[in-house]
Amino acid sequence: MTDATLDASGPSASSQSPSATTGAADHPATSDRLWTPDNPDGSGWEIVDWASASRGSRYHYRHGPPLAEARAARPPFYRVVTRLESASLTPHENSYYVAADRLADLLAELSLAGGAEIIWHVEPCPLPPVESGVGGG
Repeated sequence: MTDATLDASGPSASSQSPSATTGAADHPATSDRLWTPDNPDGSGWEIVDWASASRGSRYHYRHGPPLAEARAARPPFYRVVTRLESASLTPHENSYYVAADRLADLLAELSLAGGAEIIWHVEPCPLPPVESGVGGG
């Protein structure tokens, strides 16, 4: 892809090279026609063109499996580690355990209301500790 502008359905067709748009007839009448991948496996790299901390970098994309298949393939739980630092507290890390279907909600909540607590990293968790109360352990 070349200098594509992102919208809800992918890069705009007008921003793709002529060779990228000529294959549109080969794709079903879906948003896939707007995503002409760089590689035969349906993957590639694109410039982050929306306002963010990663603006100007590139992200990797790939065609994904159907939703039910994708949900079945991901870990059942995640561990979200945050770091809390302030002038009045000794720096420390908190670990939140969350079911996979609640991960986006937790990350949004931490991003919007975390204050001095920042998301440090996120990792798959096959089985959270019993003490977490999340279920599974």
